[in-house]
Amino acid sequence: EDISCALQVEFANKYIGGGVLSAGCVQEEIRFCICPEMLVSLLICEKMEPNECIFLIGCERYSSYRNYADSFRFDGNYEDKVAKDNWGRKWCHVVAMDAMYFAEPSLQYDMKHVDRDLLKAYTSFYPQDSKKEDDAYFGIVTGSWGCGAFNGDRELKAIIQLMAASAVGRPLIYAAYLDKKLVNSLFAVYQYLLGQKARVRDLYRYLERYCTQTNQRESIFEFILKTPISSLKS
Repeated sequence: EDISCALQVEFANKYIGGGVLSAGCVQEEIRFCICPEMLVSLLICEKMEPNECIFLIGCERYSSYRNYADSFRFDGNYEDKVAKDNWGRKWCHVVAMDAMYFAEPSLQYDMKHVDRDLLKAYTSFYPQDSKKEDDAYFGIVTGSWGCGAFNGDRELKAIIQLMAASAVGRPLIYAAYLDKKLVNSLFAVYQYLLGQKARVRDLYRYLERYCTQTNQRESIFEFILKTPISSLKS
């Protein structure tokens, strides 16, 4: 939420808002607490389907905070100085996209679940007005989507979101709370892929090979870094 002029990803529950009115206090609930206008969406939005997301536009921020989850605390009033658009709304574009919950984490490597998350991310990242090509130039701010209580693999989710952002031609800004190792590792993989002149279809082949021909003893990043693209076509 501190990065302006970008599409901000909200790690949503399939019922938007998650536990904001009950016991939850992680990324989604915190965002609803500091931007309470978002709570209106709980009244009007149904459960999201795999090909659906929810855009929340113009939500003003009212609160500062510190820490996360059990240590989350209100940290004073916040003056939202974000500029307004031609409709008089704050230039704040948020997309709510729900991740899958995996009681058994190994199930997320089934390609049908990978395909589901790719569809969800692509739907969320696709410019709202395809006629306005400038929309595609605004970056997407995201992070470890569905990688807390939902047991997602941080590296797998990073690759999925990189693929979706690349497919729609938008930059990806990756913010991982207190996880510099992940950010640095993702950058190293990205640099390797650039050197290999990788396309989105090549990343899909990486995921197919990783999910169907390995037992996940090594991470997806390790697998990519040791596997040249040429070997995927054999």
